[in-house]
Amino acid sequence: MSKSGFILLLLTIFTAVKSQDNLWFTRTGHIYFISHTDIIDIDANHYQTGSFLNIASGEIALTLLMKSFQFTLPLAEEHFNENYVESEKFPKATFKGKILDFDPSKLLNDIDYKVVIQGDLAIHGVTSSVREQGILRRSGNEIRAVSRFTIQLDTFNIKVPNIVEDRVAKEIPIDVNLKYEPYKKPAGK
Repeated sequence: MSKSGFILLLLTIFTAVKSQDNLWFTRTGHIYFISHTDIIDIDANHYQTGSFLNIASGEIALTLLMKSFQFTLPLAEEHFNENYVESEKFPKATFKGKILDFDPSKLLNDIDYKVVIQGDLAIHGVTSSVREQGILRRSGNEIRAVSRFTIQLDTFNIKVPNIVEDRVAKEIPIDVNLKYEPYKKPAGK
C-alpha cells in the first residue's frame, strides 16, 4: 500500500479530525503478542502499525494489516493467516477510541502520563468495546504510547481446531508501543 493510501485509510478511520496542528502520527508502530502454553510459545511482531493521536481531544485511531505480522515460527504464520484470523477475508485490525479525561497539559517532557483508553477494537470482522490502561510520554518532538492488554480469542470469533487447541492460548497478551511525531500533510495533497 502506498504511503498516501495508508494515510488516507487512517484518516478515514479517524473521522473526528478537526485540526492537523493537533495530530500526531506513526506508521511504524510496534505490536507484539505471544500465545503461551505448556507445549509451545507462539509469538509475532508487527512493525507497520499506523496510528493517529489528536493531542487536543485525546482521540486515537490505529490500523494494521494482519498479514504483516512476523512470526518466530513460519508455520504458525501460515496457520494464523489462513485458519485463525482469515487474513484474506479480514485483512486488517482497527481501533478507534479516546483517552478518558485527557489533559494535554500533562504531556510534559520525560514524565509518564498514565491514561485510560476506551474505544472499539475490530479483529476478524468482530468489533468489541475495550477499556485499557496505557502510558504516554513526551520527549522532545515525539510522543511514545505504550500499553499491555489481553484479548480473548472467542470474543473475536477466532476458532482454534480441536487438534491444536492445547497449543494455542485462549487469552493472548498484546503489547503496543507507538512512537508518534507531528503529522505533516503530504506535499501536493
